[in-house]
Amino acid sequence: MNYQKEKERYISYCGSYCHLCDWFTGRHWKIFQAASDSLELFGFKKLLRDKVDIKNLKVGLKILADSSICPSCKAEAGRSQDRCKIRQCAYKKGMDLCCECEKFPCKLLQTNPGVNKFDCIENLQDIKNKGLKQWVDKQWNEYIKSST
Repeated sequence: MNYQKEKERYISYCGSYCHLCDWFTGRHWKIFQAASDSLELFGFKKLLRDKVDIKNLKVGLKILADSSICPSCKAEAGRSQDRCKIRQCAYKKGMDLCCECEKFPCKLLQTNPGVNKFDCIENLQDIKNKGLKQWVDKQWNEYIKSST
């Protein structure tokens, strides 16, 4: 395994691992596509009647099913229309990971809902304390488990 490549491409600045992300792997896309297909095939009008606007549900599922698979956080770095302040900050500082910054963990990380939901600060702390190789190996094993 090329650990440097994993760090440069597949570990987001904030510490999530692309290979475990449902948007990166396409698992979300498959789920939305299956739901959209099922709704189209079976209708579910009796089940959903008066509870859900079926027309809008179909439109929403179709939009999600047609959404692209994420190319990775770092593939989007440096774009002029970047919506992620964490990525903007790390990219401007020339860092691969936020844990390389002397201000880690900063308020920007600590207050981000996604960072908190996915334990990204803990991931970065593990990388810092245990090293990249050990952390990537652990994540890779989780990826292999989730793929089978």
